Amino acid sequence: MEKLIKEYLESKIDMQLSTVKDGQPWACTVYYVYDDKFNLYWTSGRSRRHSVEILNNPKTAVTIVKDVDKKQALQIIGNSYEVENEELEKVHELYQKRYGVKDYDIAEMKMKDPEGRAYWVFKPNEIYTWDEVNFPKEPKQKFIP
Repeated sequence: MEKLIKEYLESKIDMQLSTVKDGQPWACTVYYVYDDKFNLYWTSGRSRRHSVEILNNPKTAVTIVKDVDKKQALQIIGNSYEVENEELEKVHELYQKRYGVKDYDIAEMKMKDPEGRAYWVFKPNEIYTWDEVNFPKEPKQKFIP
C-alpha cells in the first residue's frame, strides 16, 4: 500500500485542502511536496483563510485525485500546522527540488509576520485510497501511516 500511495503523491502536484471554522468547512487547492512519512507540505500566506483556520483548528482533510476516469484518489484525514523554524530548510529543499528555485525568504518566514508567507505541513492520521484499478472489488482501502 505504501508504494501505491507514493505513486499517487508523485503523479500529482496539487491537492484539495479542507479546513473548518465554527462547523463550516472550507476547501482550497494548493501545490504540495511530500516526505517519506507521507507528510504533505505547501506554502501560502499566513493571512489566507485556510492558514488562519489551521492556526485556530489543526483538524484538516486532503483529497488528491490521481485519475478521474479510472477512479483513483486519496482521501486523507489528519492535522495541519505551520512548519517549525528548525524544519524550514528541509521543507524549502523539498519544495525547490520539485518546483525549481523559488525566492521564498526563509529568514522572513522565521519572523512569523502575520501578513507573510509560511510553509505548512499536513500530518496524516488515516489515508484512504479509492482505487478501482488495483482494488476493483473493494476500491476503498485504509492505511494508517
